[in-house]
Amino acid sequence: MISRVAEHCFWLARYLERAENVARVLDVNHTLLLDFHVPAEQQWKPILIITGLHDYPHEPTAENVQEYMTWDEKNPFSITSSMYWARENARIIREVISGEMWERINYYHLWLKADAREVYDTNRHEFYAQVKRINHLVHGIADATMSHGEAWEFFKLGTYLERASQTARIMDVKYHTLLPKVEDVGTPVDNAHWLAILMSCSGYEPFHKKPKSVPMEPGAAVAEFLLYDAEFPRSIRRCVWECEGAAEAAAGNPVGREPTAAERQIRELLDWFDSRTSADIMRDGLHEALTHIVDSVIKIGNAVHASFFAAEVKPPPRPRAAMSQSQS
Repeated sequence: MISRVAEHCFWLARYLERAENVARVLDVNHTLLLDFHVPAEQQWKPILIITGLHDYPHEPTAENVQEYMTWDEKNPFSITSSMYWARENARIIREVISGEMWERINYYHLWLKADAREVYDTNRHEFYAQVKRINHLVHGIADATMSHGEAWEFFKLGTYLERASQTARIMDVKYHTLLPKVEDVGTPVDNAHWLAILMSCSGYEPFHKKPKSVPMEPGAAVAEFLLYDAEFPRSIRRCVWECEGAAEAAAGNPVGREPTAAERQIRELLDWFDSRTSADIMRDGLHEALTHIVDSVIKIGNAVHASFFAAEVKPPPRPRAAMSQSQS
């Protein structure tokens, strides 16, 4: 497979995953504000911080942040930008993905430009639910109609790498969402924050259905689940493990082959996980650990580029100057 096609498969998956995760965290925050009287700035500003948007020029109210993260074409992390670039990457490799897959991606691209605004204005929860369904539907179609060869492995690699990054960023919301007082740790409001983080990662049901062998504080239990659970497909270690399998399959397995730079970076992060427990991470600082994970994912992304795409990388054309691809 030529590197250009592999890169577009990789980025198609990353942008689809990014759009879903932004919709998920906006939806949960919007709902949480209805139930708890948390200052709006403490609820919405962390959403900007964890995506690396430190220079937001307006007041971070609920409506401002949702508008910016949903519709602003100049924001590379907005749902609109992510779906636009997912469609652009898909369009360039239409001969690789299935016709059904392209049809759905193009349909939802047109939906966002036409009817989606009315849904957003009248039923915010339904709008976010629909964006989440887009990623699920496209992944289902891809699994059922796309050949599971090299292109599929790069699609998986992009999916799980973006998912690992997004889970870490969503968990870091807890660090930036301040409680009124130190004594509020462990209170219903604190537990509601952890619950929101769990729901933002679609982990509410899997977490509560999982047998608990040792009693733990709610925050510590949620953190361990999202960091280490071997069965939950959005836990960070599970995502990195899936990345390892996809990178190995994409590189091929001739006898005596040296691991690629991407495989070495992925193994380094897996070794980091294996060298400590969730209790060690909570004791030494969850924010610092999540920062390390996000930085490691960026290094893995760079290593994937160097290992598979650098030979003839050609980014998609930019018909609209305001939008740009971002590896953050």
